[in-house]
Amino acid sequence: MQQPHDPKVTGNFATKFQILQPLINPDGIYGRQAAKVKMEAIQLQSGRTREYLELEVNKAFMQLQLAYKAVEVLDNATKTADANLKLVDNYFKQGILQKTDLLSVQVRVNEIKNQYSLAKSNVQNASDYLAFLMQEDITGKVYLPAEELESTISVTEPISLITDARKDIQAMTKSTEAYQLMLKSSKMNFLPRLNAFGTYELYDKKFMGASAKGYLIGAQLSWNIFDGYKSIGKRQKAQAEVYRSEVETEQYKAKSQLELNKTNRQLNDSANKVGLAKLALEQSQEAYRIRNNRFKQGLEKTTDLLVSETQMFQKELEHLQAVFEYNFTQQYLQFLNK
Repeated sequence: MQQPHDPKVTGNFATKFQILQPLINPDGIYGRQAAKVKMEAIQLQSGRTREYLELEVNKAFMQLQLAYKAVEVLDNATKTADANLKLVDNYFKQGILQKTDLLSVQVRVNEIKNQYSLAKSNVQNASDYLAFLMQEDITGKVYLPAEELESTISVTEPISLITDARKDIQAMTKSTEAYQLMLKSSKMNFLPRLNAFGTYELYDKKFMGASAKGYLIGAQLSWNIFDGYKSIGKRQKAQAEVYRSEVETEQYKAKSQLELNKTNRQLNDSANKVGLAKLALEQSQEAYRIRNNRFKQGLEKTTDLLVSETQMFQKELEHLQAVFEYNFTQQYLQFLNK
């Protein structure tokens, strides 16, 4: 009986290059459009964030202006208090005033100097915060504003309606548009897909050899008729996301309108506050002038003079604070409609 011989080993390598190209793929088309719109929404939201940072920098700058003005006011208050202390000390040495009057003025001078020191610290604090917002090193650098805080305000008209051109509102609208496109994409899952393909093959006993070649070009039509309600569930989820996005956009616009209305009222209240603060300042200055003259004539008590002096500089600080609040509210109103 003849024994069978083992066949010889034959080596063969096949190298294949394949290209796939979708021809008709409706769900993919809408999916790519949705991704593009979503990216636009992110860019708009980033732009709105930059606008908010600009508002915060402007606020910090105005706080620095206010801090410098407070230092200026308290510096004048220190000089006035020192002058009154010198006057009262002379009266005390002449026996016109009692020791308690001198002590009261000395206490007042110390209070003013303490407030003056705190005001200079606020300048440093405002400078540090401004450096932080500008992403600079916080190394104790003190900024000097190129413009001082004006004691008057520029009245502007209120803004009645919120604008849809705001970047954050546009971003919300773009997000809704992206969800709508995703809904269309989910609906297209029920349609057939047509994809082209091409292959190029090399055969040889050696790797990457080309003793034999072949290619194939064709098209594939696929239609997933039933996938266990997966496509239906995807479509229902997309519908829910569209509805949620539409509701959130309308709520956001309504909330923004409420904020605009509130800021309009705040701007009006701030303007009234500036006017009243200015009137109170003028009245307190006149009251101090009269009391100071009467005090020099021996017709006013030391305590009345100190109360009048304190009130005058306090009203000046309140007036500057009112101007700052109005200016910032004005900028915030512009930001809400930017």
